[in-house]
Amino acid sequence: MRTNPEIEQITDYAIQIAKKKEHEYVLVEHLLLSLIRYKPFSNVIVSYGISIKELDDDLNNYLDNIENINNGGSPKKTNAIERVFNRAVTQVIFTGRRYVSTLDIYLSITSETQSHASYFLLKHNVNKNEFSSYWQSHYRESDIELSDIQAKETLEEFCTNLNELARDGKLEPLIGRASEIRDSIDILAKKFKSNVLMVGDPGVGKTAIAEGLAQLIESDNVPDFLKEHEVWSLEISDIVAGSKYRGEFEEKFKKIIKSLEAVEKGILFIDEAHTMAGTGSTSGSSLDFANMLKPALTKGNLKVVASTTWEEYYETFEQDRALMRRFYILNIDEPTVETTTKILRGVSKRLEDYHNVSIDDDAIITTVELSNRYIHDRKNPDKGIDLLDSACAKQRANGNVDARITKQRIYDQVTKLTDIPVERLTNENDELISTLEGKVKSKLYGQDDAVDKVLEQIYVNFSGIGKEGKPIASFLLLGPTGTGKTELAKLLSSNLDMKLLRYDMSEYQEKHTISTLIGAPPGYVGFEDGSLSGGKLISELSKDPYSIILFDEIEKAHPDVSNILLQMLDEGTITSSAGKTVDVTNSIILLTSNLGAQANENNAIGFGQDLEKTGEEDKAVKEFFKPELRNRIDATIKFKKLDDLSIKKVVIKFINELKESLTKKDIKLNITENVIEHLANIGYDSKMGARPISRKIDEILRVPLSKKILFEKLENCSINVICNDDTVHFEIVLHNHSEMMDNIDTIIPESKVNDDGLIVLNQFKPK
Repeated sequence: MRTNPEIEQITDYAIQIAKKKEHEYVLVEHLLLSLIRYKPFSNVIVSYGISIKELDDDLNNYLDNIENINNGGSPKKTNAIERVFNRAVTQVIFTGRRYVSTLDIYLSITSETQSHASYFLLKHNVNKNEFSSYWQSHYRESDIELSDIQAKETLEEFCTNLNELARDGKLEPLIGRASEIRDSIDILAKKFKSNVLMVGDPGVGKTAIAEGLAQLIESDNVPDFLKEHEVWSLEISDIVAGSKYRGEFEEKFKKIIKSLEAVEKGILFIDEAHTMAGTGSTSGSSLDFANMLKPALTKGNLKVVASTTWEEYYETFEQDRALMRRFYILNIDEPTVETTTKILRGVSKRLEDYHNVSIDDDAIITTVELSNRYIHDRKNPDKGIDLLDSACAKQRANGNVDARITKQRIYDQVTKLTDIPVERLTNENDELISTLEGKVKSKLYGQDDAVDKVLEQIYVNFSGIGKEGKPIASFLLLGPTGTGKTELAKLLSSNLDMKLLRYDMSEYQEKHTISTLIGAPPGYVGFEDGSLSGGKLISELSKDPYSIILFDEIEKAHPDVSNILLQMLDEGTITSSAGKTVDVTNSIILLTSNLGAQANENNAIGFGQDLEKTGEEDKAVKEFFKPELRNRIDATIKFKKLDDLSIKKVVIKFINELKESLTKKDIKLNITENVIEHLANIGYDSKMGARPISRKIDEILRVPLSKKILFEKLENCSINVICNDDTVHFEIVLHNHSEMMDNIDTIIPESKVNDDGLIVLNQFKPK
């Protein structure tokens, strides 16, 4: 016996009715209700003279009075249902036919004389034999069709009616998208290719446009051909989620398409349309959602509005040309600042009611400005709405009822999201800036001119009149090793409260190593791995956009690094190999280099042997860096060799660090001036700069003192360091000793400034 799709559809719909009403069993009354809602059958019974609405109401009222005891499982068939189908099959066998018809089901239902279904048929004067003869002369077998009620119930099961949400006021008002809406309506009016594919970055408002279309239809503000249409939003995942056996997904899909065709005035909205590709296919089969949708789109009796991102469009639609040609592409751009402001003003009313707060107009303007300037991984209006919503949610979470959302609260929220200090956002960092010069110069010795040039560029940006779309500042720091180039980066980081991102360019000498900065390119190992494809520089800047980026010893890097720097300096952004773009407009970029330093160390002949070849740096920079890169750097800063006074200051700096360590052990360190001079003389190297000083202090002071602390158990004492004949000696004075040593005059507890301007702490003079 051949399966009749009509009976399958009627049976499935009867089960759906029972399930929707949360009944434990499928009754004969469920089957009869499904039968009279089947359009070919209902057409015959209506022409017979029966009020289908009254019969439907009677059956519905009866079923509604049945106790709902189902716990979410599939309804079970009753014995009466089994008898109905067995009786119908028996009738078919006796007549020699190959399949069960709707008339067989009807006749079998009427034979269930003890059921309410048979009673309702008799109540409405449906004579069994008379109707049977009438049906045979009037019923025409056709394609499976759905009644309006069946179609809408099917759509409600798998889709969301956006028109209904619009009527209930659950959709956000559509603001500033009049042009995109008009373009969508123009496409839907076409005879061919009347399907819209909205393509745009995430967060630009594609879904909002579809919701706006539903709102315009409900307000009767659309052309005549769209009036009384309903927009149904389909979540493809909902179809897949409930499919337990092979073929069930296809059955659900066909139901949805036939339901849309049955209602006639329906528009299907598919969000994240790229998910159509591959969804529903099994065992390598090409039969997926996209391929099943193509015939329906070709017929022209189905209107579809879909949305996707550009990345997914290129990966999905560009690869499936047959699918792409059935859509008309509508580009959705990010709204302008003015449009975003209008959108946020419209949304703010909803946020005020939801969070029980009041939002200042200045806060809205500030939200748009700051989100546009400092949040670059998302698009407006999404990021602006999210920022404003977060500020409101914080007040609600803290129990601040009737709180005002001011621009200061927006500043605080942006600081939380981006780690950019509030003072930087508000340009209210007068105290920070006014003390910056003194703090840097107090710890970086002998490079006052270099510091001044660096700070001048920083002042311009911090004043609010810097260049838009550029980093805060960018510098090429030139000079011999050990002159304070890296130290300057550390001091700026600590005093500006900016994170220091240091990259040693010796690690990026080979071409393939650049992938660790910006991610592995396509075809390279690691491209599929998100942790590797992001790149170290990309990932760190994403977390800390307000940073000082230090490319140390840039001359050692592969030449391709220059291309990365060009994008950073020119566009204020950096793009990973995976296509992710990160903003660097809130960063300071520092390039350090020793170019030309070695040439300067080669002594000249004759009277010029003590003079530096100051032009060697410029020559080396021109040879190494491309002109386009040099032109984009704000300033090239040259660091000088340290003079004697600066060297002594460096020595004192390292000694003070040692004193702080000893203080934790209750040990006081006293240093004479001749010790400082001795360390300065033996520690400084014209070729190595100040770096050897630290090693000499370790050798002469730190290591011997560590031995005394470990082996002599020193604590609660003073250690006097004396230099005689270029030899350093230690004299230990216990704090509980009653008498001072004879060769010690007086320990001076206060700081002393000598003739050279050196600050020598805890100085003493031996007799």
